[in-house]
Amino acid sequence: MVEKWDGIAEFRMHGTNRRFVRFSCPGSPASSNKAPGASTNFATYFTSPGTKPYEVEHIWADKFTEHLDEFEQQHEFDNYRNRIGGLVLLPQGTNQSYGAMTYPQKLEHYVKENLFVKSLHPKAYANNPNFVGMAQRLGLGFKNHEAFTKADIDERQALIQRICEVIWGKDANPTASNT
Repeated sequence: MVEKWDGIAEFRMHGTNRRFVRFSCPGSPASSNKAPGASTNFATYFTSPGTKPYEVEHIWADKFTEHLDEFEQQHEFDNYRNRIGGLVLLPQGTNQSYGAMTYPQKLEHYVKENLFVKSLHPKAYANNPNFVGMAQRLGLGFKNHEAFTKADIDERQALIQRICEVIWGKDANPTASNT
């Protein structure tokens, strides 16, 4: 591939790529946990050996009416809700237990999850110098999100792009020159 990672800016899950999204999502939590010293890897999130499998979780509940201040049309909401910046991986069961909770309700539970999910909560940054230092050193724009709006999905989308650039290089083609 000669494409650059900027295609991630609008990448979203849809009916035919759910498996690909589930395959591509593990890179973010695996690299987020590994860099500050936690033991985790891609297989932990993709194959879940010996544990409950991980599933794609929408950060926003499927409630268009809760987002009328940002969307006029249901399809616009659906497209944003399915962007990779609005998705996380959670263990099966945990994912279902959140059901149609609002973001503030989910946020209090996210603090117990992998560091990529936990990074949405302010507690991820307290007394966690390895994570904070790694994020600064690699230029990863991790930050907590008290609310979760369209702009927050855009920020997480950019964060995922940056994580991809750190893991695989600025260009998708490792033989291409980095710009």
